[in-house]
Order: sequence, then structure tokens, then C-alpha cells
Amino acid sequence: MWQEVVKCFDDLLDENTVLLLPSFPTTALYHHETIFYSLPCYPYAGLFSLLGLPATQCQIGYDNEGLPYGVQIIGRKNNDNLTISCAAELEKAFGGWKSPGKV
Repeated sequence: MWQEVVKCFDDLLDENTVLLLPSFPTTALYHHETIFYSLPCYPYAGLFSLLGLPATQCQIGYDNEGLPYGVQIIGRKNNDNLTISCAAELEKAFGGWKSPGKV
């Protein structure tokens, strides 16, 4: 079954394709609060780590409390350069990282 999952993502992603997905379903959590979110939120990053796919986190904004949120850019195996390039373009479009005091 695992090989079917690997093949599915290999078929889905080519040299010019990325997936844009939430990095996590919420903004920053309190210390140790992630323990309660671990299992239901594992697919947000864990699946791609297990598959060995490159994932680049890109901040795209702040919530009402000034906490950062972003997307992860997933690419085909060994295609890190594409995910990093996409992150650079998203950073230009959304203004990049800003100090929380300057939001």
C-alpha cells in the first residue's frame, strides 16, 4: 500500500509542478500545546517527510494577533530548487518576513 502512495505522488508531481498546502491548521501554539495536535495534524508535514519529498515553508502573512502563518511548497523528489524558487516568488508577492513589531 505504501508503494501505491509513493507512486501516486510521483505521478502527480513532475519537474514543473508543486503543491501549495497549509503548513499547519493554526498559527503558533503555546509551548507543549502541539502534543494535542500531533496525530490529527501529522499529514500537514509528516507525510511529505516520510515520502522524502522536498517541502519549503513560506510565510505569507499574520493573523489578527500578529502571529505568522504560511504555506508549504511540496515538490517532486530531488526537486528542491523548484520549491525554493516558488518560495522566493511568493515572498516577493506577499512582502516577505517582517519583524512582528512592524506588521
